[in-house]
Amino acid sequence: MDLELTPEQNELRSLAADLLARRIPPEVPRAYLEGKGEAGELWRELAELGWYGVGLEDDDPFGVPGVCVLAEQLGKALAPSVLVDVAVAARILPLLQPGPAPVSLAVAEPDRQWAREGLETSAVSDGSGFRVSGTKIGVQHAAAVEELGVLAALDDEPAFLLVPRAADGVEIIPEHGLDPTAAAATVTFENVAVGADSAAVGGEAIERAFAVGAVATAAESVGAASACLDLAVTYAKVREQFGRPIGSFQAVQHLLAEAHVLRETSWSAVLYAAAALDEETPDAAEATTIAKAYASRVARKVVEGALQVLGGIGFTWEHDLHLFLRRVLACEQRFGDARFHEEQLALALAARAGGRLAATTGRSLE
Repeated sequence: MDLELTPEQNELRSLAADLLARRIPPEVPRAYLEGKGEAGELWRELAELGWYGVGLEDDDPFGVPGVCVLAEQLGKALAPSVLVDVAVAARILPLLQPGPAPVSLAVAEPDRQWAREGLETSAVSDGSGFRVSGTKIGVQHAAAVEELGVLAALDDEPAFLLVPRAADGVEIIPEHGLDPTAAAATVTFENVAVGADSAAVGGEAIERAFAVGAVATAAESVGAASACLDLAVTYAKVREQFGRPIGSFQAVQHLLAEAHVLRETSWSAVLYAAAALDEETPDAAEATTIAKAYASRVARKVVEGALQVLGGIGFTWEHDLHLFLRRVLACEQRFGDARFHEEQLALALAARAGGRLAATTGRSLE
């Protein structure tokens, strides 16, 4: 497995960085703080450039790492985006391919967050299709997209259904979310009709797509944390204390060096998991869990380190650091937080150890 980005993936990363630097100046994410943000033009441009189709075709040169590269740059620019949501939905429902349109995932519930079991939202067959009822929280850009990708329980199985935002029975209530650029909302579905061709039932495709979403979201958080670290390094070079730049002090150097190591190791974990999903290796699920848990904790720590370096200015509303912190914390919750994935990893390791014990001694861990 090659853990280096290919020339095509590196070029995609460079082009994405250039585009977002031009299209997303600092005032764009700040506009969302005042409820004035609008991302339709950006989304149309991303669709024209083929961002939503990256990694979907078998002969695609970018694969899942390509999705992660784009997500990383979106996080670094604090761009309002549904790219990760589209990447997940398009891998579950083939009708979204090619040229998938912006879709927002409606997965988290008040008591279930991002778990795929025990869902309160339900789907029932009505002969010609399905009827969906339930409540979802934290649905990003719910009022701006045309379709909502809803995860629901159908005969004790997870089902993914594409629901038109304007369908009868759909109600969208804006939330005051942590990350204003996400424009999150609570969405209720009351006996909403969904066509049979707009639904996918069964866990395997859903689980793989959600694994891609988890890794891409981890990449997005690494991008946002990386931007924070870059801000801190720049500040340490120009901010003087006792007649010297604070970056010349050993304590600050050590703090920044540690943050750099954490950034690079988390990006390596993301790339490994992305490559494992691409190549469908036996450890792909485990690698995804590790990458999401590690990146969630590391990204927060990197931002906290940047905040220390920036000192008092970093706590102000006028500085951009809190916007990156908001994005990091929001990414931490999506597709399961660090604790959720650590618990999943612990269960997997325990099951593996139990299997080995049974194979060698005939006894189990139970």
